[in-house]
Amino acid sequence: QVLNDEMCEICEVWTAESLFPCRVCSRVYHDGCLRRMGYLQNDSAVEVTETAHTETGWSCYYCDNLNLLLTEEEMYSLMETLRHCKIIPETCLTQDDFLHYKHLVHKQQFERPMAEAQEEQAALQFSALDPDKKGHIEWHDFLSHESIQLLQKLRPQNALLRLLTAKERERARAAFLALDQDNDGFIGEGECHRARHAWFRKHQKETPSCNVRYGDIHP
Repeated sequence: QVLNDEMCEICEVWTAESLFPCRVCSRVYHDGCLRRMGYLQNDSAVEVTETAHTETGWSCYYCDNLNLLLTEEEMYSLMETLRHCKIIPETCLTQDDFLHYKHLVHKQQFERPMAEAQEEQAALQFSALDPDKKGHIEWHDFLSHESIQLLQKLRPQNALLRLLTAKERERARAAFLALDQDNDGFIGEGECHRARHAWFRKHQKETPSCNVRYGDIHP
């Protein structure tokens, strides 16, 4: 079993206060430290309090920042693509902005316009990134989504598996063993979907975690 750290990642101090563990890595945090650093605001404070100690859990700002998984060269490639498509960093994107960007990227890669079915898929991706129906998506969510797309495009499956943390590997192993009722080392597609849904499921209030939305974008 993977043990959580004993000291807060931010202040590096152990106290008797409740520490919020990340569900993805072994880091833990004080409520006050997260607030002081600006990582915990009104809505997210409620989310952390309600979910951090549940089975679903809460993912910290390190693990939510999926572009940290990119190499320097991959990040440069992504930012060059965004610059070429005239996407302004640190700004929100409307659905029109998102679809325009997807059209440009597709034409750049395949030298042909995006098909209607592909545009519908892009619109579904936008909807998943905007669960509260605000009409726009935050820069952080957009960048994480594009980081995922780039990782899937550039890295083989084995390389992606190596990105999993010890907690994620443990969770996946436990889910597999629970579903492999006949102990033959195989589970069906339906069981895979149910296990993935259990990991990416949402609460009554939508959470800002990119990890959750990734599950919705790639059902």
